[in-house]
Amino acid sequence: MEINQLSIWQVIQSPGVTDLVIDGAGYACADYGAGFQEIESPFGTDQDLSEAIIQLALDAGSRIDIAKPVADFVYRGARFHAVLPFGLSDKPLLSIRVHPVEPQTLESLQAAGMFSNQQLDWLRRQITHKKNIVFSGPTGVGKTTLLRALLTEVSERAICIEQTPELFLAPPAIALTEREANQEGVGQIELDELIIHALRMRPDRIVVGEVRSKEFRVLLQAINNGHEGTLTTLHANNLESVAERLLVLGLLGNLTADLTSRLVAQSIDYVVQLGKAGNQRVITGIGQPIMTPSGLRVQRVEI
Repeated sequence: MEINQLSIWQVIQSPGVTDLVIDGAGYACADYGAGFQEIESPFGTDQDLSEAIIQLALDAGSRIDIAKPVADFVYRGARFHAVLPFGLSDKPLLSIRVHPVEPQTLESLQAAGMFSNQQLDWLRRQITHKKNIVFSGPTGVGKTTLLRALLTEVSERAICIEQTPELFLAPPAIALTEREANQEGVGQIELDELIIHALRMRPDRIVVGEVRSKEFRVLLQAINNGHEGTLTTLHANNLESVAERLLVLGLLGNLTADLTSRLVAQSIDYVVQLGKAGNQRVITGIGQPIMTPSGLRVQRVEI
């Protein structure tokens, strides 16, 4: 098992790797920036993979077992999502998101083609002027990478609230992480609670790694109470679908569609949409949430 774990780290530490997926011992693939390509699996049997997953979770201070067969954890700078085959799958599954040893800067992202000179200047102005921005896009298009690069431009008491740590910002920024319930089913602390705590910590800005559910309601309330410079990400395939996604998040927080629309239009200054052009991560559009007679819409703006 130690050899297998070593093989995992050899792949993770390969230059340019962003993701590693192991679907049972018989299949593994890695993304080196140009999409997934199949590689030799580090494991000979599913049992070896299951044992390695359990040990990795323990090493990370987490747990995964028959009572809790799914786990998210961060270990040695990589984010792990693991599933054991206890009625959920016919084989163990391991997905690893690799964070770069040297975080990307705005200059390096621009050099890689993510955005133009004009967009770079625009992004810097919005951060300086503490605009409230949602970064949207599918998985793996660089939302968190861009968010991290922007936040390294300012030295602020940014309270960063995440399900699992990914931003890794230097002081004076502070990280708060969601906590799962213990084996007795108590002690859970969710993102919405952490946002409330963050409001009492004299933040210069609040950052939520990703809004997925009822925490969106608390975040909107915080912005409307005057907390400027709020940044977050969400999953939406294109700029046109962001409004619908925001309405769904409002409903998950027991807000009506009308109230969500009005709060979003009042509080969110811009939506920055990311996607891929071939294998290149790019900003595909920038928009402003507005109220129209037919409801909430994100209107494209030219930069």
